[in-house]
Amino acid sequence: MKAFYTLVILITGFLQLSAQNNALNEFHKSFTLDSVSHLRNPAMGWVLYEEGASFLEEHKNYDPEIFWEEMDEVDAANYANILYIRVLWKVMEPEEGKYAWEFNKEYQEYIRKAEERGLKLAFRIFFDNGTPDWVYQAGAKSTLEQPLNLDNDKQPYYDDPVFLEKLQNFIKALAEEYDDPSRVDFVDAYGLGRWGEGHGVTLKDQDNYKNVIEKVTNAYARYFKNILTVYNLSRNDWHYSKPLVFDKLGFLPRRDGIGSHWFDDTERAYLKELFPDKALIGEGTYWFGARDKDTTAHTKEPFLKDPRFPNMKYWTDALSVALDDALSSHSNTFDLRTPFESKVWIEKLPEKVQKFTTYGGYRLYPDSIVVKQDNRKLIIDHFWKNFGVGVLPNNHPNWNNKYKVAFALLDPKTQKVAHTFIDPIANPGKWLKGPLYSYTNFKHEIPKSIEAGKYDLVVSIIDNTTGKVGIKLSVKESQLIKNWGFIKKYSID
Repeated sequence: MKAFYTLVILITGFLQLSAQNNALNEFHKSFTLDSVSHLRNPAMGWVLYEEGASFLEEHKNYDPEIFWEEMDEVDAANYANILYIRVLWKVMEPEEGKYAWEFNKEYQEYIRKAEERGLKLAFRIFFDNGTPDWVYQAGAKSTLEQPLNLDNDKQPYYDDPVFLEKLQNFIKALAEEYDDPSRVDFVDAYGLGRWGEGHGVTLKDQDNYKNVIEKVTNAYARYFKNILTVYNLSRNDWHYSKPLVFDKLGFLPRRDGIGSHWFDDTERAYLKELFPDKALIGEGTYWFGARDKDTTAHTKEPFLKDPRFPNMKYWTDALSVALDDALSSHSNTFDLRTPFESKVWIEKLPEKVQKFTTYGGYRLYPDSIVVKQDNRKLIIDHFWKNFGVGVLPNNHPNWNNKYKVAFALLDPKTQKVAHTFIDPIANPGKWLKGPLYSYTNFKHEIPKSIEAGKYDLVVSIIDNTTGKVGIKLSVKESQLIKNWGFIKKYSID
């Protein structure tokens, strides 16, 4: 008799478990990778360059209007995500407290056209032959003291207290205008030395080197709280920048020498120490302007004697080598650069342009999703991949892991979000090319405040500071609704 009751209990438990499993309707959804489309996601992709010449009076044959005319001839903005503005301090603040973004109509129009074309901005303010005269008139010393308007190889002493005081005031003003991630991707948070790359930093006292790096980078970190801050990776100051800038402040590395021997084995080893914790903002070494009309000519250019890449004979070789080097270095960005160089890339090397579009930076997508549903109760297993060589810099202090994997219910008629819920475990900033990232048994119950009815269950990566989709998924457009990946029709009783 006892055995009979035991059998009844076992059968009853089995039937209850079967009923529970039946109640949890299971649905499998697979997504199709889109490896071709141009994705306009933050801190990645092709970059157009303003080299600073447009705003200098001595370069009137090359101005902002010509820049956009020539870029538009090859639709360069349709391939790029960012306009990188390398510009001298004296252009941005020719008089103390008088800023280009407030009074310079040429500059304002230049920026307007970039934003009109859907480009984010990025900045490097540098001082090599470009510190405003009023800074020197206030008492700052330079490598060429008099006359003040003599700009022949003139650099400030970066440890001069007047220079540092005026620079920090400018950084504060720059942040007040541009610390906006809806407009700006990143700022080079240093800019000292030759071309702003940290080479040949002129100091009155070499013992002040560490202090200068701290003061300038700390000023950028103090005033820029929302956009990414980056710093040039260099063997010259690595012993300072590693602990003070990359570790303490969390800045991203930027390297301007990709595709050449200037980016040497030592610096490549430094980069390996930083990646994948920190995304690389990359730039090629060898570039040209409209003067180099024949890119197939065997010209006497510096890349001909590059000891690291000895087989470069033509400009197209140099560009191709640099792109492959950028990909092997896990770079998030690379440069179409100036108008004529962009034209060469797009017209003569279209397969290389597509290669970086496909693999450069990050390309995130859900591989598959399994949903178990019992009315308002959900259990979700979701699986993700990154098809790109780079990484989403989600852990930068100013982003603070704001990009989250989120599911939502959309009203199928209005396509508006009725309810959003985030998986707190999944972090897209940790996804690298290759592995499948699995998140299982994520449970969520739709609150009773959500009315019964029919919805579209969807998934995406949202910016948690805005609640909106922040990263466009790399899946076929037919599988998206308002940049949300469609999973299934969802009914609530």
